[in-house]
Amino acid sequence: MMALLLQMLQTQQRQTEVLRQTMENSHQLAMAVVERGAPTTAEGAPAQQQGQRRPGTHLDFRKMNPQDFRGTEGILYADDWLEDVQRSLELAEVPRALWVTSAASQFFDIALTWYRTNSRASVRGLSWEDFRKLFKEKFYPDVAVSALEGQFASLEQESSSVDEYAAEFFRLSRFAPSLIQDEGCKARKFRRGLIHAVRTRTSGRRDASFEQILMEAQIAEEDFGLKPKRSSDALGSSSSAGPAKRPYFQQRQFQQHQPQLQIQQAPVRTQQHQGQGRRQDVQCTFCKKIGHTREACRIKLGVCLFCGAPDHQVRDCAIRAASQTGQGRVQQARGGQQGHAFTMAVEPTQAVAEQSADDLEADCPTYYGIESDGLDLDRGLVVEPLDFAHPE
Repeated sequence: MMALLLQMLQTQQRQTEVLRQTMENSHQLAMAVVERGAPTTAEGAPAQQQGQRRPGTHLDFRKMNPQDFRGTEGILYADDWLEDVQRSLELAEVPRALWVTSAASQFFDIALTWYRTNSRASVRGLSWEDFRKLFKEKFYPDVAVSALEGQFASLEQESSSVDEYAAEFFRLSRFAPSLIQDEGCKARKFRRGLIHAVRTRTSGRRDASFEQILMEAQIAEEDFGLKPKRSSDALGSSSSAGPAKRPYFQQRQFQQHQPQLQIQQAPVRTQQHQGQGRRQDVQCTFCKKIGHTREACRIKLGVCLFCGAPDHQVRDCAIRAASQTGQGRVQQARGGQQGHAFTMAVEPTQAVAEQSADDLEADCPTYYGIESDGLDLDRGLVVEPLDFAHPE
């Protein structure tokens, strides 16, 4: 049995090598076509005209250190991989006719099998736009897209910094274009998710732009001293070879070969913060935040994100409201842990009068779809039965 498995593995490796060699030959042939008609030297080599740069090659693309894609990493990795590959191809100035074969050279395992067996994907002359469409049809499951759309619909800043919230907003908004059909809906959705102390310092006008609200939120965060300090680990220099990687690759590079690294980040601090801090050695696999496990995730349990009570949500939490309006000192014991004491001295004297959430969101789409609970978006697998949310 072992001998048979070894033989099958060797056969697959040989087939993979043959395919990669075929791709290299196709690149050389295509480059010859691109350079056909160009002036040549006495030795027959193409001569570069004065001030004219040669087209990029597959080797130039490889120097950008593109990531491999195996087809099992999940929708988030797949989306970031596709965008990063396109960016690398553009920076390497590879002729557009070679983009599909260059991208496919990074396929392995399931992705390589799909490319080899899908006649539409592997056909010569396939445009990059058609390739992207086929790629998404295969590696963007509808259930995963719906789950990410649901996450975007309920996204709030909570304990994140404004920049972290904005980054997550952009990341998830790619999968929910129907919820932000115009710039107005985009700006109001972002503002509604900000914490109260920051939101009251941003413009509540219907015509406020997203960039304006983001800038005002960043200024308010700095004024209140709510922005977490960057850890020294996050200040390392980036490599000069290749384009800067997207956040997903920075955190999950080669995750299929080695244990996932824990990303350390400083907790949000108010003016006074006593008691034990959050654990920095664990990361929730459901919400991806530092400081608790999946089993204790308040988002997964559906309890109040501020106090942990099961009978209300964070927007209705009286303790949270008291702490945000500067009504004094709030102490609360959580599960046997030492209590946390907060003193909020936030007085938004320049706050703009807010319109009601109903007025601001009246003309924006509402999400009714699949809940994300039970869907492991990192692996693209459904691990529990899905619940469905319906309108009242």
